[in-house]
Amino acid sequence: MAEVFSTMVGKFESLAVDAAVAAALPARGLSHVHFDREAVVEYRGVLEGHVTIRCNADGALDIARGLLMLDAGDTSLSIEEINDALKECANMVTGHVKTRVLDPLGGCQLSVPFVNSVATSAAAARDRMLLYKLQQGLISVEIWRRETAASAA
Repeated sequence: MAEVFSTMVGKFESLAVDAAVAAALPARGLSHVHFDREAVVEYRGVLEGHVTIRCNADGALDIARGLLMLDAGDTSLSIEEINDALKECANMVTGHVKTRVLDPLGGCQLSVPFVNSVATSAAAARDRMLLYKLQQGLISVEIWRRETAASAA
């Protein structure tokens, strides 16, 4: 993921992976962080599931400013611009997963990215979560796989 984020936001820090997420947050003074937005891309093929990018408001702004090459203090972005940037971020991350993981297994089709409003605590960590500190906000990456008849056999 480092290659993907470095092209989007430049500076970022990996905070935790998987179950270590919940333990890492209080130590960094981040136990109160909530995610309020997510962008999702589904994949279907040999494996099926989705990649979800979750972020807080500052994380969403960091991503949008990074993709649009704006200064860190620029807050003149519309909700539509921010959502478009989140969808592009989810698309880039899912494309990375597709190239590295899914294509060698037989490929897949990707959905059009979509954005949801959510209210999720960062401390309520799930398996398969990568957590990153951006310039001012946080972002998590989650990769989910659905059980299908073919994968159960």
